[in-house]
Amino acid sequence: MKNSNQRVKLTAEASDNFGKEYRFSIEFVIFRENDLFIAYCPSLDLSSSGESFNDAISNFYEMFQLYIESCVENKTLFADLAAHGWKMQKKTILPPKFSSLAKKPEMKRILNGNTGFEKVVVPARVPMAI
Repeated sequence: MKNSNQRVKLTAEASDNFGKEYRFSIEFVIFRENDLFIAYCPSLDLSSSGESFNDAISNFYEMFQLYIESCVENKTLFADLAAHGWKMQKKTILPPKFSSLAKKPEMKRILNGNTGFEKVVVPARVPMAI
């Protein structure tokens, strides 16, 4: 990573120092399990939890940030995304379709269970110079 102080953010305002970046959306679901709220991203098999809905989202953002930074540092981001079914096109990274992700056992349990869930979609950007 060229600038180790650079952080990828899950906001529309995030950008790199060069103004060149890949844009994509990250989708995850929030549901309650026992006394915890779980944030689960089926397109990356990432999850986090928190004692409240907002804690689960905040913890997911932090965990996602660490995931991206680790992949960028190890130069494995695009290989890891491709392994999870993501596609790279010009300035866009496309996640797998949610309908195909719904076939995963974890998602079937969430979608078919008695647990309510909320789907969250947020914009994200990563620098092209990684």
